Amino acid sequence: MERFVLPIGQNPLQTRADVERALHQLLEPVKGRFTEGNAGLHLGDFAAHYGEASAHMEAFSRMLWGLAPLWSQGGGEEYLPLFRRGLVCGTDPDHPAYWGAVADCDQKIVEMAAIALTLLLCGERLKLSRTEAQNLHRWLSGVEGRALPQNNWLFFRVLVQAAFRRMGWPWNREQLEADLSRLEDWVLGEGWYCDGQPSQIDYYIPFGMHYYGLIYARFMDREDPVSCRRFRERAARFAPDFLYWFEDGGRAVPFGRSLTYRFGQCAFFSALAFAGVEALPWGVMKSRVLGNLRDWFTQPIFSPEGLLTVGYGYPNLCMSENYNAPGSPYWALKAFLCLALPESHPFWQAEEQIPVLEPLHPLPQARMLLARSEAQVQLFPAGQSCVCQLGQVGPKYEKLVYSSRFGFSVSRGDSLEEGAFDSCLAVSEAGEDHWRTQRGFDAWEVAADHTWRRYSPMRGVQIEVTVTPAFPSHRREYCITTDRPIDVVDGGFAVPAGEETVRWEACGVTVRCPWGVSAIRCEEGGGEPLAVVPWPNTNLLHPLTRIPSIHWRLEPGEHRLVTWVTGDVWER
Repeated sequence: MERFVLPIGQNPLQTRADVERALHQLLEPVKGRFTEGNAGLHLGDFAAHYGEASAHMEAFSRMLWGLAPLWSQGGGEEYLPLFRRGLVCGTDPDHPAYWGAVADCDQKIVEMAAIALTLLLCGERLKLSRTEAQNLHRWLSGVEGRALPQNNWLFFRVLVQAAFRRMGWPWNREQLEADLSRLEDWVLGEGWYCDGQPSQIDYYIPFGMHYYGLIYARFMDREDPVSCRRFRERAARFAPDFLYWFEDGGRAVPFGRSLTYRFGQCAFFSALAFAGVEALPWGVMKSRVLGNLRDWFTQPIFSPEGLLTVGYGYPNLCMSENYNAPGSPYWALKAFLCLALPESHPFWQAEEQIPVLEPLHPLPQARMLLARSEAQVQLFPAGQSCVCQLGQVGPKYEKLVYSSRFGFSVSRGDSLEEGAFDSCLAVSEAGEDHWRTQRGFDAWEVAADHTWRRYSPMRGVQIEVTVTPAFPSHRREYCITTDRPIDVVDGGFAVPAGEETVRWEACGVTVRCPWGVSAIRCEEGGGEPLAVVPWPNTNLLHPLTRIPSIHWRLEPGEHRLVTWVTGDVWER
């Protein structure tokens, strides 16, 4: 394909050819970074918990999420021999580059999914010899019988079995049926799943559970029509709800873990089109995929060499999980599944279409409310938490509100400045600078127009909070019971620093930047306004921020506090 000479941020991303060029622009910087036998890619020098060897293999495999769809339509010829060699050497037990046997809960199991997709879409293009095919089959079969995390990981083994069936290799129907049965335990209804934990309902539902189910439905309809029908029907029911996570222009609201996968956010709509599930007009699906890609490619998410970085709106290890290695962000290439559709497909022929959505939309199965305009999404969760210690999971699930424009902040310590406590309530022993926020909950509710939660951030302190959206503002009503003096700080949305202006009032503070405004006002409780200056690189979208906040000193007893919080933007 002809090289696209403009930077990826100037790619118009309007046609299939544009999207194919974008994939080439993402892949070109990795071509000179292969390890021995082409079985890995060295993309950086920081570590994930699974070590360097698996990190190299991960980086290699994740490129296949984009390459396999491209190969299936006859493109990407220059990459085929490079990655074919890696697959052959990585699965040859006699080669120095051999990936090794598969262990329980092995990171290599995650990466099998992209290899399975390659076999499903275009296995014949690999032109494997009999010995090479036997080695690949034997290595992939290592996942059978292994202990896996009880969540979306089970789909990796499901896809491997589907790939075996597609290739005419021996496959384990009993293992497949057991995994599919277990996955049914996480169905919540109305098209929603949880990711193994009822309190964890995040992007793993669209770009994990539904994405894999739709791939399965595309290839296993003859062998398993019942499961395939269920996967299609659930995805069709889920799709109208998931539209609410995106602004009209395609930007999505950051929430939950694995946000370094960035434009993986739109992969569900790509998979929906791939599986032929016309749950939405083709133009709506197309606008969500291309709009999300356009938004991401104008943000500073690349290294000077053109590699995707770990982070969200910019390179940032502070917000990463313990399983984020240098190649991890290329999971985002799952968005390119639409390249497996030919130019003549209705997805590519349709004009982009912006859906008309309600300003406030409850999602009770997902334990959240969504409030939105064309230029901002605000997500109000309750009853969400991640039980695993993966890295900053409290801030990623348990704040009062998440915004597509203001982002959210993670903590780098427990002082007020290190903690960057935006969109949440922080509590400290009176006179100390050692703050705690919500971690877990005792009870929760999502109603049609508000959320409510009860939790205890520290012994002897109980908090109930009702959050009522009135977009672009919302009301927070706290009932706090404490057995000793405490300090309490309620944080508004974090605003990028540099060109901000601060306006003080007797009961509140407003911080403006060139494109928006964040304000907080105390309506009951007599709090003192302050503007917190957090440590750098705590916010996911803005490296330097200011957080308008309200502070109280509370004596032992019961207290009622009410704040009014605004986060408004105008289109840039």
